[in-house]
Amino acid sequence: MQPERQSRNVPKARKVVPIDRAKALVWDGPEYPVLSPGNYMVRGMSIQGPEWVRSYFRWSLRVEFGLTTEPISVSAFFNFGSDLTKPRIGRQSRYYKAWVLANRGHPTKGQEMSADVFLEGQFFEVEVADCNRDAEGKPKPGAETYSRIVKIISAVQV
Repeated sequence: MQPERQSRNVPKARKVVPIDRAKALVWDGPEYPVLSPGNYMVRGMSIQGPEWVRSYFRWSLRVEFGLTTEPISVSAFFNFGSDLTKPRIGRQSRYYKAWVLANRGHPTKGQEMSADVFLEGQFFEVEVADCNRDAEGKPKPGAETYSRIVKIISAVQV
C-alpha cells in the first residue's frame, strides 16, 4: 500500500485584464514648478493636510499659494512632528511663525490654529528656494528639483 499523496495548493492562473489606453495612468497631483530663487508676492489657494507622511515619518501640511504676477503656484510645507497620536505645533516652528503673521497676532490659549487663516484673501511676501535634497538628505537629480516656499516674510491684508 502506498502512502497518500498530499496535494499542494497551486494558485490558479490570474485572468489577464486588457489595459484600456483611454484610461492610462495620468498624474493628477499637484504641480511643483521651478522658479528663480527670491522673494515673491503670493495669495493662498488651497490646503492639503495635515496628514501623516510615512516616507518622512512625520505629520505634514502643504499650503498652495498662487503667484500674483503669473499663473503659477508654489507650495509651503510645514512639519508637525513625529508623534503618531496627533500633529503638534511648536512655538518656534515655521508654521507658528507663519500663522501669527497671517492671523495678525498670537493665538490665545486653547485657540485652534487652522490653516484656513492662509486662505482669507491676504497677500504674502514669501521667500522661494529650490528643494534639491531628498528625504535622506541626498542630492536630487535635476529633474526632481522643484521650488518651494521656505519662509513667509510678511502678510498684507486687503
